[in-house]
Amino acid sequence: MKKFQELLTKDLGWKLLSIAIAATMWFMVINITQPVDTRSYSRPLTLENMDTLTSRGLTVGNAEELKNTKITVKVKAQRTALDRLSQNPDWITASVDLSELAYAVNGDSVALPVNVSIDQGGTAYAISSKAPAVVEAQVETLRTKEFPIEVELNGKPDSDITLSDPVLSAETVTVSGPVSLVRQVAKVKAIINAEELEENTDIHAKLACYDYHGAEVTGVSLNIREVTVSYAVHDAKQVPIQVDITGTPANGYQVGTVSCSPKYAEVTGSKEDLDALLSIHLDSIDVSGRTAAVTKTFNLENYLPDGISLNDDNRSSVQVTVAIETAQKGKQFTLDESRLTILGQEDGKTYSFGTAHVTVTGDSSSLNGLRAEDLNGSVHVNGMSEGTHRVLVHLDLPNGLNASPVYIDVTVSGDGSASANE
Repeated sequence: MKKFQELLTKDLGWKLLSIAIAATMWFMVINITQPVDTRSYSRPLTLENMDTLTSRGLTVGNAEELKNTKITVKVKAQRTALDRLSQNPDWITASVDLSELAYAVNGDSVALPVNVSIDQGGTAYAISSKAPAVVEAQVETLRTKEFPIEVELNGKPDSDITLSDPVLSAETVTVSGPVSLVRQVAKVKAIINAEELEENTDIHAKLACYDYHGAEVTGVSLNIREVTVSYAVHDAKQVPIQVDITGTPANGYQVGTVSCSPKYAEVTGSKEDLDALLSIHLDSIDVSGRTAAVTKTFNLENYLPDGISLNDDNRSSVQVTVAIETAQKGKQFTLDESRLTILGQEDGKTYSFGTAHVTVTGDSSSLNGLRAEDLNGSVHVNGMSEGTHRVLVHLDLPNGLNASPVYIDVTVSGDGSASANE
């Protein structure tokens, strides 16, 4: 035992010096291979325990501003640990605890400390500083309001297609937030780009709030963030508008020009329905005993067949004016049925025609050489129900000649399948 003590105490000074040198070298090696450093990280600010306010009908008026605040956090650790933190910056959380506003009221402005934590790494990281260290929360009354969702189409689709009215997965949205911001909201829109549209397309559109000047309002929350907007894409077609004239004007007068404004209507529908529609027939206008023009206004939507609708850009009202003129001398003809072209005949229906008389006026040389065989015309019978109809004849007259409107009686029956041209 005595020998061991002598061995232990022999050259004690040198032994202690050796231990000190070894420890110093160990710390030097550690600092060289894994040096301690400080780095800065920028993190967004999160608001925790908002229900402390909302449960009392309050909210943070400047919540959007606070959420956009970037907190600069300086962290001290070994370089290897800092490298891991740089690869995973979401380990760093910067937040304010709104439960500290438990006794705040509308209009209060309260300074709240910024809390910073690092979720991974335990004691390997030390937070050196944070800036800003304190933020100010403005307390406001919470307001909720419901708005209809409006669809706005940016651009125009191809000219040969027409869109149906949009169908939305939700018709309204609830907007919540500080009363000062909700008051600014005038409308909520789902904005769609025309190039996204394809036949029978469902489009997912994000919702945004806008004020009365068209500027976007932020800082409010919506109970739904997007809607599905469904469109059906239809073909479009222009069809002529026709009206029948019944009765005879007063003695010494005749029917003059029949004007229709507009002359055509642009309608939409399936290709099959549009192919079957050759014209739109309005109610007849009675001119019996008239000595002056007759004007009537019609609503086109009342005369469209099922499956057909007006293009959004097409007006629905049509004005028809029948001029009544003093009877002029001219040359009278009986229009031969064989000179008529029948348009729009339907299978399973039979069409028979009455006699059409036409008075042609013009210069003497043209009238003298005009024969009944020179007169050609056409009539539209599309969509006619069974019974007798008085139909306008569209005459094709030689140059220099005119004629008052000519009407012919067309009787439609469904007992056979023959047509007038057969």
